Amino acid sequence: MAPTTHTDGLIGGLAREAGSSRVADPRAFKIILIVAALFSLGIAVALVLTLIGLRPHFAAADHRAALVYKIVSMLLLSLGGLVLASRASLPDSGRLTITALLPAVIVLAFRAATDPSGLFGLGSAGISAYGCVLIILGVSLLPLAIMIRVLRIGAPTRPALTGAIAGLLSGALGATAYALACRNDGGLFVAIWYPLAIFVLAALGAAIGRRALAW
Repeated sequence: MAPTTHTDGLIGGLAREAGSSRVADPRAFKIILIVAALFSLGIAVALVLTLIGLRPHFAAADHRAALVYKIVSMLLLSLGGLVLASRASLPDSGRLTITALLPAVIVLAFRAATDPSGLFGLGSAGISAYGCVLIILGVSLLPLAIMIRVLRIGAPTRPALTGAIAGLLSGALGATAYALACRNDGGLFVAIWYPLAIFVLAALGAAIGRRALAW
């Protein structure tokens, strides 16, 4: 059975448990959103491990701190996207502000400014910025489809903005997964190219959400 069939079945089951195709209970919707995000992260990780595999010497001490930084910064960005997605789909949940993304931005900026590795921000031989962006985009497309599907269960009043947030969340999840395989630990590299891929996903999400999330 195709992965999309499994995904639709999962989301449909959660929606039925919540009581309707448009969830009235904010708590039920948030549970669906969290489960969908975890499911999407699992899909992205599986794709990265299947297509690329773990980076060489994954647990080696000499790059452990850099690896933790990449994963933590992208998880923080995912968490911020999750908060924004919840608020965008449940208009009474609070204001949409970029403060939800601030912890991730701080971690990215701090590492870029203090990285002792000296690795070039544009990548190096075999670890190109172009490849980084393409891989994050590739492993984030199915998570984006899942997020759009889930956000339709809510009540988004600004479909393009909600779609952009879905793209941001999906891209951050994809970037988290890619960090397991990425061999460039440069703080500036991660601070430039990971967010660029996520921005592209956000733009794609906005274009899709404009129609897919409209009432």
